[in-house]
Amino acid sequence: MKMINNKIKNIGLATLLTASVFSCKTNLDINVDPNNPTLVTAQASLILPAALQNTANFYNRPATNNNTFAFASIWLGHSSFSGNFFISQEALNYTLTTNFGEGAWTIANDNNTDYDLIQKLGAAKGNPMYEGIGKLMKAYNYQTLVDLYDNIPYTEAQQGAVNPTPKYDNGKAVYEALMTEIESATTLIKNSVAGSVGTDDIMFKGDKDKWVRFANTVKLRMLLRQSEKADRQAYITAKLATISGGFVNANVTINPGYLNSDGKQNGIWRSFHTATGTYNGDFYRAGGYTVNFMKNNNDPRISRLYKPNGSGNYVGGFLGAPGIPNGGQTGTSEFGPGLLQGPTQDAVLMTAAESYFLQAEAALKPYAIGTPAISGDAKALFQAGVNASFAYLGASGAAIYMAQLGNKQVNWDATSSTAEKLALIIRQKFLALSMINVLETYNDYRRLGLPADVPLSQQAGANRIPNRLLYPQREYDVNGANVSAQPAVTANSKIWWMP
Repeated sequence: MKMINNKIKNIGLATLLTASVFSCKTNLDINVDPNNPTLVTAQASLILPAALQNTANFYNRPATNNNTFAFASIWLGHSSFSGNFFISQEALNYTLTTNFGEGAWTIANDNNTDYDLIQKLGAAKGNPMYEGIGKLMKAYNYQTLVDLYDNIPYTEAQQGAVNPTPKYDNGKAVYEALMTEIESATTLIKNSVAGSVGTDDIMFKGDKDKWVRFANTVKLRMLLRQSEKADRQAYITAKLATISGGFVNANVTINPGYLNSDGKQNGIWRSFHTATGTYNGDFYRAGGYTVNFMKNNNDPRISRLYKPNGSGNYVGGFLGAPGIPNGGQTGTSEFGPGLLQGPTQDAVLMTAAESYFLQAEAALKPYAIGTPAISGDAKALFQAGVNASFAYLGASGAAIYMAQLGNKQVNWDATSSTAEKLALIIRQKFLALSMINVLETYNDYRRLGLPADVPLSQQAGANRIPNRLLYPQREYDVNGANVSAQPAVTANSKIWWMP
């Protein structure tokens, strides 16, 4: 059984586009093709909710069979295999092939087709809010593609039949282009007319201030991604100085109107429950690394992230541990009520906790100017991140947790050096994003090597967690000349921002 599904069809967009065309008088013209909407016939207000919902499904299902980021959850010890299924060697000993995780490539590019059309519709019809949202969300997905693959098609992408074989662009150049796009998107959103986007915006309901804060936080995340490169310090400092309007201070969530009805529930809830609400998540279980750390450091969130097993204990499995058929461990815990809150719960794209931890890191570390590049108290921002994590999961006791004397894993005042404080920020960020945004914990691990004690798979031959995914086989099949022109890569080849 494969660890993940590799293809997800964008059915929602096709349905909405067809509906939009049939609602138009122009559909009475026999020369209008309802299956191929144009800038004249398509409506951004109908495309946007489907695009955002597909984005939510892409990023907010961290350990399910139809999510392409399950590998990060497994490799970093957020989750484990139950042992009830045969697991591919790719997942167990990091021997990746061009078929592993290829859904990330397909889904992100498909989703960007939607956002590209929204951007163009906004520009063509004089609505800078739609144009800005399209630009920003495209940048969000392209960042993910660079983070996973490095060089990608960008300048010639999204051209359809006009150019079905786009060239590849350098990952660093794409990042810089995305930064420009985010800045342009922010300006468009700031200058848009209030109310120009309404309930079709199922993320922020047209709130300009929230969109600007989100754009700024995505920009901060991308800049910190480059922070370990000596030649990027001046660039980071200059770009951080251009941010205005604040950062995310509340969970960024998407909800198209989830219902407690078969097929209409929140995606992560549905992945672990039957239509009647019975827990049936028998493929993934709790990860031993995260469970043990939480137990060893008296973390109250453990009861919200996981459930005790039949013996009343919290137990997690380890990748590649002896078991039948492989990698299994009996009595491992299921996922808990803080993560699986209900069939109508919001899908999370970015937590307030992540935003605070990003700010804490930026306020802690000096860049080219020799002092931290953003204002703010790193300790206060760190504590805000922990508090936000407790609040999201519905846990109590954050203050007591952070006050454990002498514990450098939880207590800011127990740390002394910048390195210790950074390790603390990333450790708590790791816990706050566990099973919520595992891709960002994978990015931090590759960028900083933190948390430093993440265990490797116990399978023979597994000597390091991969640095990247391989280009998908479909690229070799349909865009072979361009993908083959890229430098030879292996799973251990570095993404451009890695030290």
